[in-house]
Amino acid sequence: MTSFKSYFKSHLKANIRPLIYILATVLVLTFLIGVENQPTSRYDFELQQYYQDYKSTLNTPVIFLCILTYVVPVMEFSFFKKRINLDCAYSMPISRVAMGTVHYLTGLITLFGAFTASYLVNFALLLSRGPGYFNFKPMAEHYLLALLLGFAIYSLMVFIFNEANTKGDGIWFMILYTFVLILVMGAINRIIGDYNIFSSGTSSIPVALIISMTSNYKYLVEIDSAQRATFWSSPEYVSWFIFWVVAGIASAVGFFLTFGKRRMERTEEISDSFFGFRTLIPIYAFTGMITFRVSEMIIFWVIIELLALLGYTIYRRGFHYKKSDFIILASLIIFLFIEI
Repeated sequence: MTSFKSYFKSHLKANIRPLIYILATVLVLTFLIGVENQPTSRYDFELQQYYQDYKSTLNTPVIFLCILTYVVPVMEFSFFKKRINLDCAYSMPISRVAMGTVHYLTGLITLFGAFTASYLVNFALLLSRGPGYFNFKPMAEHYLLALLLGFAIYSLMVFIFNEANTKGDGIWFMILYTFVLILVMGAINRIIGDYNIFSSGTSSIPVALIISMTSNYKYLVEIDSAQRATFWSSPEYVSWFIFWVVAGIASAVGFFLTFGKRRMERTEEISDSFFGFRTLIPIYAFTGMITFRVSEMIIFWVIIELLALLGYTIYRRGFHYKKSDFIILASLIIFLFIEI
């Protein structure tokens, strides 16, 4: 515990400067965006006159939160993607799990701190408009729910990034996992033939869900728009919310169970994790072909085949394909000819 506290203090101290830069950027941009967007002019066609309309601008702190859920994991864990750094780090009198926990918690502090600072600035700007424009009670609920989803997305990205053996692969993993489920949903819709079964399919993108939820609370905060708030009345939105929270908790548990257990020699080598390219490339390729399964779009299938080949080239760092790669690529070609 003493080693944990000492490492936590030293690491937090070393990250004070980037934290200050992030906070300063977030505070300034939140203030400028808030001032620039208040008020807006709207035309009332019934009264045939313009009137001043104030917006809650809740999206501003949420957008910063979404961006940082991707940036902070890279900031905190890129250190472990260099073999030369691990020789030093793993020689310290602290367990690898404890070391990973310190970096995870420091990132969470950065994430929550920046979001909270932005939220408070936005709240102060709304408060300065005076009474009668906003209903502030829903903001407390929105703040806590946004933190919960922020934690879920951050934990997911931390786990995914640490499944890679290099920084570059980790960034690719985060990008690909962001959109993988919406492509799977599109393929399921195509197979079933019911295009309404996942009518709010964009919620399979975690950052899209938090933005949709924020739009709901914008309507609740803006007194004249409360009737447009429909997020919690939609079973799909609620289901995706629960899904991503559970996925975030599972990712956090997975991270703590696996961090530091990969052999040090594999660092900077090909990222062969089950959660990496060897799973993502086939999923993207087959679901993409199913989604674009119409004769007029054969060109898209050819593009997908070429993208799969490019993916395996990036994965293998050159033209060093394995038998399993050829099997997947050949299966895609067979699938293409069957469906033509």
